[in-house]
Amino acid sequence: MVQVAARRLRAAGSALYEAARQTHAARLLIVAAQLKRETPLVAILVAAVLIFCLYLGWSTGRSVHAVLLPASPTGAGATIAGLIAGLAVLELAAVFAVTLMAASLQLAYDTGRHCVLALLAIASAFALGGLAWRLWEIETVALAGTILPVLGTAGLVTLTLWFERAYLRPAYPGFRDFWVDIVDARHFLMRSAHGE
Repeated sequence: MVQVAARRLRAAGSALYEAARQTHAARLLIVAAQLKRETPLVAILVAAVLIFCLYLGWSTGRSVHAVLLPASPTGAGATIAGLIAGLAVLELAAVFAVTLMAASLQLAYDTGRHCVLALLAIASAFALGGLAWRLWEIETVALAGTILPVLGTAGLVTLTLWFERAYLRPAYPGFRDFWVDIVDARHFLMRSAHGE
């Protein structure tokens, strides 16, 4: 009897694990983990996207819990609703992020490395300008609210500098083949959720 219950628990745990691996949030985690050795900067950016998705899910779940808590006598209903809402928003944000990555890779493939570098440089310039404007207008007390924009801008500028060195300077030790990387990244992104 105990062995049957243990087998059922293991089967249920295995089914939950496989279901979790099929989510887009898990796909982002797998991509970040597998890229950390070859391209750590890209892995960090993917991990940052996942952290932002987790933040959105947590923030939504907390808001739903706070709104429903007065109407729930024991608080269990508000907790369950908050958990479901948080997981739903996490998965929706991860779906959007994976779709955006796939579209970006397709755009990069269609336009070429020089256009991608130009787009990254323009985006970095706009991000730096927007950050400078924001820092100019806010008070010193509100500086804590600028952590995410500062990190996002720093990540974008770092990505632009790395891209320029890795794909447009053949003398750079880490020089890479742009087209091969794009094709590999597209295939990798599509199969990463299945653990292949």
